Amino acid sequence: MTVEIVHVKQLKKSYGTNKVLRGIDFTAQAGEIIGVIGKNGAGKSTFLEILMTLKTYDEGNVFVFDKEVRSLSTHQLEGIRKQISVVLQPTQFYKSLKVVELLKLFKAYYKSSVNIEKIIADFKLEPYRKTYFNKLSGGWKQIVSLAIAFLSEPKMLILDEPTTGLDPHMRNILWAYITKYNKRTGGTVILTTHNMDEVELYCDKVMLLNDGVGETFDTTKRILDSGYKSIHDFYLSKVSM
Repeated sequence: MTVEIVHVKQLKKSYGTNKVLRGIDFTAQAGEIIGVIGKNGAGKSTFLEILMTLKTYDEGNVFVFDKEVRSLSTHQLEGIRKQISVVLQPTQFYKSLKVVELLKLFKAYYKSSVNIEKIIADFKLEPYRKTYFNKLSGGWKQIVSLAIAFLSEPKMLILDEPTTGLDPHMRNILWAYITKYNKRTGGTVILTTHNMDEVELYCDKVMLLNDGVGETFDTTKRILDSGYKSIHDFYLSKVSM
């Protein structure tokens, strides 16, 4: 039996006269990895911020964990947020703390039962455990950010361009843990990316945002079966119009 984590219907959002989202329909089931793609300025960040319950919206319906976001009290919204982990760009953490200190800090904040040593091993962080965060390369900062996101054992994980700045080896580490988490917990992953190869390899579904409209929302398999050689070709055919 499938469990619906997110249900969005005819979502609209404007900033003054700027119509950022102009009608989006979207669903996410437990266990799915969904890529949200589109050109810069297409509305991806605003869409994710609404799913995080950080931004209000003008029209439509947004259900997260079967609750209509607009109708929730502040206390109820806090309950929703505790089930969501987010990794955004650019990464910002306490520069004066070492990697292991950061993990311990967030473990206490989340009141997490996750074993710190297991997280360090899973993300290949042992050589950097005593390295100050601001001394890490951009790629390793992103790996640490993802490790921290998993400390809360989230039901929904939202990632904004998670592999930016990572070399192929580090991208593999990151995706190995995302897919392992996905299979182990049945958690839902929603991510933005400009890397169409990753969408094709790892995402169950794709939503293409074009000028604030959810122009396509389908499985990667059906998109490829419809005649496109790759998700990259599909993307270029849509945004070049």
